[in-house]
Amino acid sequence: MTILALYTHRMILLNEHYGLGDLYKRQEASVRKPPMISFILVSVIGLVVFMALLGIFTYLLYILIGEIALKDRGHILLSVLIALMPAIIVYGVLLSLFGTVFPAAAIGGDRSLKAAWKRGKSSFWKTLGRLIVGPLAFVLFGGGGVGFLTYYLAKSGIDVESASVNIPLSVLAYSINVCGILLSVSALSMAYQSAEARTEERDTNHET
Repeated sequence: MTILALYTHRMILLNEHYGLGDLYKRQEASVRKPPMISFILVSVIGLVVFMALLGIFTYLLYILIGEIALKDRGHILLSVLIALMPAIIVYGVLLSLFGTVFPAAAIGGDRSLKAAWKRGKSSFWKTLGRLIVGPLAFVLFGGGGVGFLTYYLAKSGIDVESASVNIPLSVLAYSINVCGILLSVSALSMAYQSAEARTEERDTNHET
């Protein structure tokens, strides 16, 4: 997923073209390699932030609804699923403000939080709207559709744990997840692109 996001950022921002084999092909020494380590580190930090938000909201829910039996996996899973929505919303706000660190890291730009804040605050509402209408809505409705389909099949007496049913459902869920990531990458790349264009235009006007 991380490698896919890296190359998608570069395709959008640098107009580079890759085939599936190029993602794993060894590049020549003369070709400038994508800053993979830097992007992976930024992605790991982003994942840690999201997991921390999820943990915080799960704990707050735990406090609000009372003690949950640790042996009751159903209650614990339900608590995590409920906490997932506010965690996603807050993370979307953070992405709208600081998310341009991802495209910046992908193309070797300025990935500092200060620079990301300057880029993010100028297009906050537009980026947040794109994240809500695009990846959030897609994953929410797509994931809900897969969940409803799984529930319907189970209620119909079909063994959803069998390989013939579980594998297609898993592939469908994975595909929805990939599409959500690509939509997020596109939204953040567009935010970075517009911010850089405004900076270049401002510098040009200042020179003239």
